[in-house]
Amino acid sequence: MSNLSRVITFATGKGGTGKTSCAANVAGLAAQAGWRTLLIDLDSQANLGHDLGFSESEGADHGAHLVNTLVTGGTLTPVLTGVRPNLDVIPGGSKLDDLEDLVLGRQRRGEDGRILLRDALAGIAEEYDLIIIDTPPSRRSALVQLALAAARWIVIPTKSDRSSIEGLRVLAEQVVKIREINPEIDVLGAVLFGMGASATARRRFAREDVRNVLGDADLLCDSVIRHAEAAADDAREKGRLIHELAEVVHNAEPYWKALKEGRRPERIAGSAPALAEDYVLLADELIRRIGAAEEAEATPVVEEAATA
Repeated sequence: MSNLSRVITFATGKGGTGKTSCAANVAGLAAQAGWRTLLIDLDSQANLGHDLGFSESEGADHGAHLVNTLVTGGTLTPVLTGVRPNLDVIPGGSKLDDLEDLVLGRQRRGEDGRILLRDALAGIAEEYDLIIIDTPPSRRSALVQLALAAARWIVIPTKSDRSSIEGLRVLAEQVVKIREINPEIDVLGAVLFGMGASATARRRFAREDVRNVLGDADLLCDSVIRHAEAAADDAREKGRLIHELAEVVHNAEPYWKALKEGRRPERIAGSAPALAEDYVLLADELIRRIGAAEEAEATPVVEEAATA
């Protein structure tokens, strides 16, 4: 098994499909389950910092470590350790605009700049059970190419509208093209994001769309992330993951108690627990899919050894 076999890139062919939210919450849940997890932000918007609450911290370097390491050909190290138990982070931010120029410049000189992140991860990958990469929303970004070249798996959050499905198609074409330098990359799953609870017909149509685009309807995850805008906004504003927000709801004190003591009660969207369950099911499904794939890859080796 390659030392990059547990690298998952979350990418989309269209913005606004929940890519960063899925990456942050899956990483947080995997870490809570005991997986040593590294989260890498390749997005200059750096929204992961808001989701995890570190955007204003002193260690948030706006992507400087990422850029410096890839420029010098070094090995990445976590910039923020223990953001959550078992969760380290390499932040993104405005400095990543320089990295975009670096990759494109190398391409113009006939060098393959797409492998820079893959090489920089090789020396640290074995320290983690899971590495998750969040990417920019632009499907043509050179930074997306960096992430695809380093990944064993790609997870594609998508909505069910026509433009999102077309974005899925374009991203699938990119995955095929990146196999020139990363033949092991494969789609782990497509995730429907922002769906209504009763949108069963749309889910059925989306499954058919995924079959048409990716060649296998089973690549559409059973887990669906529902539309719960209030809970999502609360989480980003407070720097908490959705399951952390749900715990606040479960443990919330009665409003009357805070008012009686002259305090303002903390108001949290009541939809947080249901949304948290969606993310828990998604994280579990993705981890199970990885396990099944690794078991299938290992089986021929066992059988061959037994008959030798």
